[in-house]
Amino acid sequence: MTNVRTDTKELRVELVERVHSIGQVLADGVAAGDRERRLPDATVRAVEESQVGMLWTARSYGGLETDVRTLSEVTKTLARYCPSTSWVVNNINGSNLLASRFPEVARDEVFGANPGAKLASVFVAMGKAVRADGGYLLSGRWPYSSGILHDDWAILSALETDADGEVVQPVSVLVPVSALTVEDTWATVGMRGTGSHTSVATDVFVPEHRVIPFRVQLGRDNATDLSLPPLLRTPAVAAMAVICASVVVGVAQAARAVVVDRAPGRGVAPTVYKSQPDSQTFVSSLGRTALTVDAAEMHVRRAADVIDEAAEAGIALPDSELRRIRGDVGQAVNLVTTALDELMWLHGAAAFAESSPMQQYWRDANTAARHAMLNVHVGRELYGGAFFGLDSIVPSL
Repeated sequence: MTNVRTDTKELRVELVERVHSIGQVLADGVAAGDRERRLPDATVRAVEESQVGMLWTARSYGGLETDVRTLSEVTKTLARYCPSTSWVVNNINGSNLLASRFPEVARDEVFGANPGAKLASVFVAMGKAVRADGGYLLSGRWPYSSGILHDDWAILSALETDADGEVVQPVSVLVPVSALTVEDTWATVGMRGTGSHTSVATDVFVPEHRVIPFRVQLGRDNATDLSLPPLLRTPAVAAMAVICASVVVGVAQAARAVVVDRAPGRGVAPTVYKSQPDSQTFVSSLGRTALTVDAAEMHVRRAADVIDEAAEAGIALPDSELRRIRGDVGQAVNLVTTALDELMWLHGAAAFAESSPMQQYWRDANTAARHAMLNVHVGRELYGGAFFGLDSIVPSL
């Protein structure tokens, strides 16, 4: 056990260093990504070469097969240089983990000849999968397909219907992105570089082995299967929520660093202070805000560690714990949005200049924080209800 943990920590440090090594490339691409609403080619190449999109790919297919805490640290570091890149890498890894639930023949198609395959997953809308000889015909529209312009495969949700049009069950469908049409619909003020456009399928044939029941895709029956490595015992939905929140926390840490680094050379208008650290008000406010960011990180770290420890031991987390994790991630992003507002005040009006990274951080974090999985109000209701044994308001935790 000790050796495994030591190896994990060493790999975690190495992967964070890999991010720093490509950081300038990512930072240089932020403006273009924001303008073009997609990651620049140089950014995509850097992600591929650093292998940070392979953290949740099974080792049996050449992946790195790390844990939740490791990907959390990597995404926080990526967010320092480019929040949109961090979000796309988060989505790739989460989707690659979801792909592990498909039959071996499907996994071989995806990763067999391409260990660095990049996947997207979209469950915000249900398409329709109609039975056909040897498989299904898939049709539908799936908005918010983060990173779809750079991905190889997509996992999409659909309702399986029989010949009479009756719904049989919700299913998860694995399709090559080349079989889809991407509609340009991602027009937002933040996280623009993620290119989260709409994926469209019109009677796309999908063989039967690439369609599984939704309950299998998002279920937790694998949690105690000791024949699987810890990563593949991980509750995917909870893990993905933690990583989404980690992106937002990383943005706040980056914004705090900008304020601290530039403070000595900035005054406090219209006061007599020529350097912000000379102001006790500034220093006290910074301390309070820094602690808010630290608190957000602690919520995310607690959630990641709980998930990893259970996966390592082959223990299924109870719903009460999974509900607390959703509370953790919602609270984390809520703290971040509060802290970012304070950091904008501390830095001053210059924070809103187009040339300032502060406005980019503010826009991106506030946009990402509104992801449905991170909804602070839902998280609080889930966690609060757990104390009274109330039914969960979210079907898949």
